Amino acid sequence: MSGRNRVLITGIGVVSPLGNREEFWRRLTAGETATRRLLPEDRDREFWPQDSSGAAAVASECLPASLQAQSRDELIPLLAEPTIAHALTATFEAVADARLELDTAGRLAANRARVGCVIGTSKGGVRTLHDLMLAERGRATSESKEKFDDDAWWTMIAPSGPASAVASLLGTEGPLLSPVAACATGLMSLVRAAELIESGVCDVVVAGSSDASLSPAIVASFRKLGVLSKRHDQPESAIRPFDKDRDGFFVGEGAGVFVFESEDHARQRGATPYAEWLTGGMVADTFAMTKLSENPEALSWLISDVLRRSKLAPGDIDYVSLHGTATRMNDVCEMRAINKSFGNARHQLAGSSIKGAIGHLLGAAGSVEFAAVLLAMRDGVLPPTANLQNPEDEFEINLVPNESQQRPVEHAMKLSLGFGGHLVAAAVRKC
Repeated sequence: MSGRNRVLITGIGVVSPLGNREEFWRRLTAGETATRRLLPEDRDREFWPQDSSGAAAVASECLPASLQAQSRDELIPLLAEPTIAHALTATFEAVADARLELDTAGRLAANRARVGCVIGTSKGGVRTLHDLMLAERGRATSESKEKFDDDAWWTMIAPSGPASAVASLLGTEGPLLSPVAACATGLMSLVRAAELIESGVCDVVVAGSSDASLSPAIVASFRKLGVLSKRHDQPESAIRPFDKDRDGFFVGEGAGVFVFESEDHARQRGATPYAEWLTGGMVADTFAMTKLSENPEALSWLISDVLRRSKLAPGDIDYVSLHGTATRMNDVCEMRAINKSFGNARHQLAGSSIKGAIGHLLGAAGSVEFAAVLLAMRDGVLPPTANLQNPEDEFEINLVPNESQQRPVEHAMKLSLGFGGHLVAAAVRKC
């Protein structure tokens, strides 16, 4: 890491089924879950099959009025697409949390040529794409038709839409990136953001991811893959990461956005950082498109490499945020990689998956879960693995079952795994 700029994280913004940043954290650590049965107003009943997923984790409606007032005319139509609205809401919260100075037009007052934006999403605006399909068939509602009165719809469906909207809101002029890496998108976006600062290209990067995939086609696709829980009659306790009785996840929605800064920039303006980004890495597991290798060499190597490049021993990690989708094979493979990489240190290691509480946020999973890592560091509280009653025998780490635990977190690791073989890991140190 010598010769590279140190990277600090100074702002956090969250949109989740449990609420914005502080409400999300309070309810998560209190053991609440947000998965519930879909209500008629959550979906277009005519186009959702009667035997649809039945349950999901719907993001809270939390668009601040100040964001609506600050957004310029060209951004207002984009707020109708939840993937973009979630990204803008989380950005607004993260920038305020970091206390970045804004000019009278609401744009960043810093040297904007040195400010980058890296906001990913796994698919783009699928809800708007669904509305566009209905409009083409002449079956859209009047509200949906208004989306397509101008060319804004193209930005609303593009995977780059959230990043473009955030850059426009803040007036950033540095690199503008839109990573797409399935369910590893969120953490991959943060890796790319840190690299822009480490290499000296940027002083500040607004980074994260957003996802709103509760559409009939997406949910049907996951059902076809066999990864959704069938416990529609008990949605609050259906998602059971690392439990012997697990049978999959429900789809959730949300966004996580962060302010990354070079140490010099953060110190010069007197910012109070949450953590230092130590390093991140990415590899591929090409065993299969939708599952990890039963002998997860790639993930194990990645974990060990991130430890090595962070100059940390396995015993230095206090907490690992696990991907933990509650699918039959992938939970086993992830834990086997942990066991191999951490060796005997695994017996003192704590790790949890928060998907039992908020569902699987797909492209936003890695970023919202990373927010929980930073908040765990801030407060010395480990978020629980909800609904964990009977862990598998070979899962030997402390999985923080059902209730949060008080524990100082000096060093932490985040893992994200995506369909198609995307594996990402990152390590951070408390400031």
